[in-house]
Amino acid sequence: MRMILLPAADYDVVGSVVPYKTPAQELERAIDQFLDVPLKTHLCIVDNSPTPASWSHGKYDPTRVSYLFAGRNLGYGRAHNLAIRAAAGRSRFSLVMNTDIRYAPHSVCRMVDFLTLNSQAGMAAPKICYPDGSLQYVCRLLPTPANMLLRRFLPRSSWTERADRLYELRWWNHQCVANIPYFQGSFMLLRTDLCNQIGGFDERFFLYGEDIDLTRRMHEIAQTLYVPDVCITHEYRRYSNRSLRGTWYGIQNNCRYFNKWGWFFDKSRRKINDKVIASLSSCT
Repeated sequence: MRMILLPAADYDVVGSVVPYKTPAQELERAIDQFLDVPLKTHLCIVDNSPTPASWSHGKYDPTRVSYLFAGRNLGYGRAHNLAIRAAAGRSRFSLVMNTDIRYAPHSVCRMVDFLTLNSQAGMAAPKICYPDGSLQYVCRLLPTPANMLLRRFLPRSSWTERADRLYELRWWNHQCVANIPYFQGSFMLLRTDLCNQIGGFDERFFLYGEDIDLTRRMHEIAQTLYVPDVCITHEYRRYSNRSLRGTWYGIQNNCRYFNKWGWFFDKSRRKINDKVIASLSSCT
């Protein structure tokens, strides 16, 4: 696997997207909106698709955009790690994002300003909404096996609804800055040096679970902050609910997560979750 070599040594933000059979229009929109951000930026595209993009050479300024055709599906976390490692010592922040998101250019600036002012934070995530404006519950507690089993096999049951109300913090108004142990990973701004310090994404997670694990490890050494004053839009096409392969990836990587952190005897999960609930109770 080739490495990504950035053309300069001083960036505000190095962003990364990992397309897999992504429609060209969606990917180009994702590139164009990032290039509109009024900061010194560079975008790394690590393409996990079976074939390279037809415009992979020459369409974009190579000083602004790097394109790497992986030649195979590396997995989500491993592909993003290539950009995060390339940014080490060269960019203050790394932005991990999906291609199916929309945001105003100033949104990234405000996130950068937020992390700059909050030096104790290693990661920040904005408010995320669906295209119709309704809130996505991307701020979450650390999951238990029951959370994952109910959501996977009884997604519409009253049991799952009650469990999700707590797990997805649906009872909270999402109006204040909060230190959250798990962000759904469609848009995460990371302090590059700290992210590399903890090893980036755990590459044992091929797809799903890697965002829980990364946020949790960052949460152990720094604050992982929700920024309610910045809002982006995410279409959120959940692959695991649309295919047997996606379902298998979800089950497999949930098992990897609990094998790593503990199934029913996760010593710190209850302590972390209780602390989050107590802190959020004062801003409902």
